[in-house]
This record gives sequence, C-alpha cells and structure tokens, in this order.
Amino acid sequence: MQYWFEGLLIYMSYLMSIGNTVNPGCECVIYQSNGGSTGRFTSPNFPQYYPRDANCILYTFIGDVKELVEITFLQFDMKKATSNNICTDFLRLFLYLDGPGINEHDRHSAELCGVLNSTQKKYYSSDRALILELHADGLPGNFTGFQGRYQFLDKENLSRKELENRQSMLINSPKHEQFVISGTKMHGTQCTYYFDSNNTKSGRLFSPFYPQNYQAMSKCQYHFQAKKGDKVKIFFQNIQLYHTGGSCRYSHDAIVVYNGRDRSADVIGHYCDIQNQVELTSTGRNLFIEFYSDDKNEAQGFAASYTFVGSSIHRSVTTQPKAEPINDLSVSVGVTYQPRPTHPEFNCNKEINSQIHANGTIQSPFHPSPYSAGVTCTYTFTGVGRERVQLKFVHMDLFFNGGNPTEPLDCAGSDSIKVTIPLSGKVVELGVYCGKKLPPVLMSAGTKMTVQFHSESSSKGMTTGFKAVYSFVNNFGISTGERDSRGVCVFNYYSQRESHGTFTSPNYPGLYPRNTECHYLFYGKGKETVHIQFPVFQVEGIGPRCDEGTHSDYVSFSNFADSEDRKLHRLCGASSEGKKESIESDGPFFRVVFKSNDVYDDEGFFAYYQFKGTDNPITPVNNGEVNPGTMHRYDGPSSGSGQRLSTSSLIICLLTLAFLAHKVNH
Repeated sequence: MQYWFEGLLIYMSYLMSIGNTVNPGCECVIYQSNGGSTGRFTSPNFPQYYPRDANCILYTFIGDVKELVEITFLQFDMKKATSNNICTDFLRLFLYLDGPGINEHDRHSAELCGVLNSTQKKYYSSDRALILELHADGLPGNFTGFQGRYQFLDKENLSRKELENRQSMLINSPKHEQFVISGTKMHGTQCTYYFDSNNTKSGRLFSPFYPQNYQAMSKCQYHFQAKKGDKVKIFFQNIQLYHTGGSCRYSHDAIVVYNGRDRSADVIGHYCDIQNQVELTSTGRNLFIEFYSDDKNEAQGFAASYTFVGSSIHRSVTTQPKAEPINDLSVSVGVTYQPRPTHPEFNCNKEINSQIHANGTIQSPFHPSPYSAGVTCTYTFTGVGRERVQLKFVHMDLFFNGGNPTEPLDCAGSDSIKVTIPLSGKVVELGVYCGKKLPPVLMSAGTKMTVQFHSESSSKGMTTGFKAVYSFVNNFGISTGERDSRGVCVFNYYSQRESHGTFTSPNYPGLYPRNTECHYLFYGKGKETVHIQFPVFQVEGIGPRCDEGTHSDYVSFSNFADSEDRKLHRLCGASSEGKKESIESDGPFFRVVFKSNDVYDDEGFFAYYQFKGTDNPITPVNNGEVNPGTMHRYDGPSSGSGQRLSTSSLIICLLTLAFLAHKVNH
C-alpha cells in the first residue's frame, strides 16, 4: 500500500486535466481492499424498491496492486429490456480499467437488466479496479434491484488458467445451453464453424465463451452456404468489442463480414466497439464472417442469428442491374393542375426490394393530380450486401398550415413526409418534411429505409403531392476513385491514372449517412506528395479534438496504412469563407478517413486532391463557386458550442479515495 496514495493523486490529476466524467451528477460508493477482504454490495434501499430517479451511482471496487476483483450477484431484479432488447434501467460493468475512475472514453464491458436467471452471475476485473454504474429511467416501476458479494483475489494465488476454468464451467453449465453454436465445428480449430442450408435453415452463432468475455488472441471463422439461388441473412443482436476509438480498420478486436466464400470477396460489414441489432444479407449463396482479437482487453463479444432465405424474386430485365448514384439536381417545376382521377382506391403501401427494382420513383397518390385528405402511404426499401438507399425528391407540394410553405419551420398540423431508418436497435428519423421546400438528398445507414407520407383530414385537395427518385447504390454516392473490395467504403486514387481530381463525402451534396466510415487511399509514385484542399466542409462535430466523447463526426488523415497519424489533427465543424492552405502528406501514400456516428448528419465535404512531384508542380485550386451559394473555407476545427462536463463529482470521489488510502497507509 505504500505507493497507493501517491499513485492515486497522479491519477486524479490526470482525470482533472481531461475534465470529462461519465456523468457530472454521479454518486460514489467505494469498496477498498484490506488484504483480500470480502463483503456485500446492494442497490439503494435493497430489499425495498430502488429509487426511480437513480440517475448515476458508481460502485467502485479498488484492490491492492497485486489483486483482482471478483463480484457475484446473489439477487437481481431490474426492469426488463424492451422488445428491441434495450435496457432502460441498467447496471453497467467496467471490467478493464487501468485505475479507479472512468470517463467518456471508457467503454462498459456488459450492460445488465432483467432478472437473475437471465443474468451472468460472476465477473472478474482484468486489473485491480472494477466499477458498476447504476441508472434508472425515471418512469414508474417496482423493482428491488440487486445484492451481490465482492472479493479481492490475490493474482499470484489465482492463475490465468484457473480463471479460464471458472469461466468455462459457467459457460458449459445447463443454464448456458442457449449459447450453443448451431453450426459444425471443424476438428482441430479454435472456433471455425460451417453452416449449410442442407442441415439447418436457421440458427445461432457466438464469439468464444459468450456471454462471458472472449479469449485473448481469438481467431474465429464462420462459413455459410445456402442452396443455389438462396441468400444468407445475418442478424447481430449484440456486439460488444473492446475499441479505443477511431477507425474500425485500426481496431485489434473486430468482426468482418464478406459477401462470399472467403477474404477475396467484397467486405459488406466491419464492426468494432458496441452496436446492437445489425442486419446483413448476402447477394449470393455464400457468406463468410471473421472475428479476431488481440492479446489484451477482452470484452463480451457478439451474439448473432442466421437464416437461409429463399429467392423467389428475380430482378426485372427492364431495370439497371447496378444502380448509379443520383447526381441530377434538376427539380420538377411548373406542374399543371389536373383534376384528381375518380379512382375509388389508391394502394400506396409498397415494399421495394433491390432485387426487383434497383431504381425507380415513388409519388403521392394520383400525382401530378391532387391527393386525397386523410391518406397514409408507407414505402419500405430493402437492399442486400453493401447497398445503400439513396432518395432524391424532385417535386414537393404538400398542404401546409403553418405560414410560408417555401420555408416551413414546423410540420405539426400539416401534411408531411417522414423518413426513418433502423439504427443501433432503434427507429431513427432522418427528417420530417412538409410544404413546398425540397428535402435534401438522403441516404440510409444500412440496407433499409422507410418513407411515410401522411395527409391530414383538413387538407384542401389543391396540392399536387410529391415525387422522389430512389436508387440502391453500392458506391455510397461517391463517383470518383476506384472502389476497393477490402472495405465497406474504400476508394483508391492513383497518380499514374489521374494526377489530380476531386472526392467527396458519401452522398454529397446531400446529407451524408449516419454510422458510416469511408476511406480514401492515395497512391503516388517516387517522391510525390499528396495535397488536399477543402473548398466545402460541413461535418458535424466539436473541435478541437473532434473525438467520440463529444459525439463528433470527423475527417482524419494519416501517412500510415494501418493507424491514425497523431501529428495530423482531425477536422470537424463548419467552415468559413476564404482560402484554405492544403493538407500535405509526407510521402507518396496518404489516407483520408471520414467517420460519422449515429447521432447527427450534415452536408459533408467537397475536396480537391493533387499528386505533387518534381515534374508536376501543384496547380492552383480554382476557388470559384463549386456549388453556388455554398462555397466555404475550412480554417480549422470549430470551437463549437459544446461544454465540457463538470468534474465536481469525480473530484469528490477521488478525494474520498485519497483519504481512505492515506488513512490505511498510515
């Protein structure tokens, strides 16, 4: 214990310097080791109901230098997860900590809710500290919470093999039979499985030892083969991988999904970090999943289900087999009013599958004639592989009851169009649009999108509705560069083919899709360097760090193939008028990464690139208007309007820890 007090003060100074806690209102309950001590911990008021306003309570367990923490739940009764498998009351577990504190960068290892029978009972820390974080949603409910036992274990007396044996016993117990993989394991492999539609039509797959943490240095392969003409649908209910932020391509723990037999096929999914309810469908009969981890910081892993789906549909020969992005920005204007046809009904609920129609149009009932009052139409789009749904409105004339229809501020009480996508286990609105103003060009984050048109009963019957063009695209609406099959959204630019050119964020000039990562790889020759300039830059984020803690989308740069370059800061925020000096590489290779999260979207960027060498001096960029009325300069990361979180609660907790440690030490 002699170095504990000094170490804690150093750690407290570090946390105060970054100034970001998980929640500024967190309360702390501290359990400190006294040489292998043990005891009980409970939720507030246990065994009575825990308070519904328990916003953030941290249970912090701190062992000596050579100790681990073991916790065992004896009773557990919290609000059950929703039908979408989302916990609104939850207890989060932080098992992989370097010290007795957490901030916004620390990812939880598990999130528990429900009852004891559905909950893993025993957990171990990877080091001397373990933290539980309790939250309640504030809504009515009567739940007793939890009671558990903690114990500080001596690392020297508890080998890694013994820990793995304990976990293995838990996984192989009858209560965990639900986590058996449905496929056939290849003899002599760690976790290579084969799934054939001749043996089973559906089933489950998991990371090793799920729901316990996966092992270090895991290398797993899952091979799927459907019968000819069928496809493979994968649904990840839960993904929890250790990730330190930034690009998934740099992550040491990841899941990669290939649209074929092996790694030579196109990548259609690349996942790290924490995600819920992700669905993918192959374009053919084969699908291959690879899961890998490094030698540290294991997490829970993933749980998924699969289904071999029949292909009773065939693409129409009159449609294009490969859809091109929507680049035509023309607007349908001057529509002549025509009396509404006297059709008794108009069935406007449509399910649009990319395998039948790769592109086409949707429109309001009877367009270009007026539509009826009190109508609701739903258009559901479903793609496969890496396809994304791109939607561009070319006509908009809806009954508006709130003022100027060309600049609608509020769609309440007016006819409207709502566009939604499934994202992170929720249905997320991309926007609600009304009046006469054309919505921006939209793109789905995955293979699905829903458009719902609704007219009020008070509609006057004089407006002509809407018309929109849809397209299932494989290139994210990026029209330059050569698409690279090694990633979901990767494009290559070679100086031998084009010495200069342009590139954009996905779906530009529309809103970029959420939860999307695109890589732009520039390959020069000899002593060439790459120069990049952003005449248009509008990426949602808060500078100067543009990190995950501020929920920032960002653009990053690197001179390296497999890691982010720390000397080149990320860019995010809004740009301003003027001229921006170009960003330069150190050598002939350069990587630009665009990454958006699942919270916001924005216009994105338009960029110039040029390979500069001794025989091709850089050409001045034309700073004329690329897009009239939207020309910008990017002067650096925006300061934004975000505020850092308060550190008061963390300081109080750590001062308490310091006092306890100092008392024990003396």
